Amino acid sequence: MSYPNENLSDYSSPARVALYNFSSQWFLIPQGTGIIAVILHQLDYQFRGIDVISYIFWLLTIVMLVCMLGIYLFRYAVFPRMVTRSLGRDISESACLASISISFTSIIQMMVLALVQGGWGRGWGVAAYALWWINVAMAVLCVVALPFIYIRLYPNGVPHLSPASQLPMIAALTAAAGGGTICQFAQISPQLQIPVIIVSYLLIGLGLPLAFALDVLFWARLLDRSLPDRQHTFQDMILCGPWGQGSFALQILGGAVMGGSFSHYDRGTFITAQAAAPVGYVSIFAGLLSWGAGTFWWLFAIVSILHGATNHWRPVGIPYGLVGWSIVFPWGVYTNAALQLGKLLGSTAFSVWSTALAIMLVISWLWNMTMTIRGILKGSLLGLDRGWKRDA
Repeated sequence: MSYPNENLSDYSSPARVALYNFSSQWFLIPQGTGIIAVILHQLDYQFRGIDVISYIFWLLTIVMLVCMLGIYLFRYAVFPRMVTRSLGRDISESACLASISISFTSIIQMMVLALVQGGWGRGWGVAAYALWWINVAMAVLCVVALPFIYIRLYPNGVPHLSPASQLPMIAALTAAAGGGTICQFAQISPQLQIPVIIVSYLLIGLGLPLAFALDVLFWARLLDRSLPDRQHTFQDMILCGPWGQGSFALQILGGAVMGGSFSHYDRGTFITAQAAAPVGYVSIFAGLLSWGAGTFWWLFAIVSILHGATNHWRPVGIPYGLVGWSIVFPWGVYTNAALQLGKLLGSTAFSVWSTALAIMLVISWLWNMTMTIRGILKGSLLGLDRGWKRDA
């Protein structure tokens, strides 16, 4: 990212140039790392030490999110006009801010799975419950404010609409998925579960229809031959994200409804013991349908990436950038939904498939992390095309 009209005297050192080019796309890294922690902890086929590996991914998510958030805020303090301008005019820059809320949700989910289920006490469940409400406010702000910026304030038009525009919707759906996880595993009372369930379903209604609308617009862009460049082909995987995360959220919320929350509350005409089974089964069935839609976009993204990496069936490669991390989280939520389906259906096929997806996901994370570390050391990911030497 460069702005020729900026005062070049600002670039007094390589560190200052790197700070200038530290975009919000860096938040895609903790976002992808967090979902791997959740998947490895819940995987059907466990082996000795996999829980420790999931905890390592969880701690990595926390450390990277805190560090990157600190660097980004420092960047804003040093370059306020440039950051403000890029947030208004670059869809990817503004949309990737939603990754902060998404990463935070994964941290909360692991807090419940690792600490509450690990026997550290129900107090951690209450703490996760409080943090979840804070994250809900963040997710709602993302899903309302960010689309308003690039649809109403600085519209780029359908030809420039990228899959990254769906990240705010994914933030809302991820918060809903986190709500279902808290209801099932945080050991909180049914009285506390009910508002979480209701708000989580509202978040699904907030995010999934808008994601569908943006799918249609992106499809129109493709039909109009307004194709992205090869490097940004990785972003096609983001289109799988809302449907994979929506599927998991619907499934786990359906399980929470049938798990006794409605029966214990049993008031009014909707939140009753009689409504629990119909609502739960419909929710799970809707999750199955949503996973089917996610399967289409998952396959579509893989074909698009393979097509972008070849020229008349000859491999040409795709230049690496932070956009490569766009693969990890959507693939992860698609895997997590398949994992949940395997548990609900008692299906060995889904269990095996989700395990295979998880293995490929970890390989993708390792590849991205290797390329990222290499890009940091060379400086290419931070605008230092000639390296970190001051005279460069």
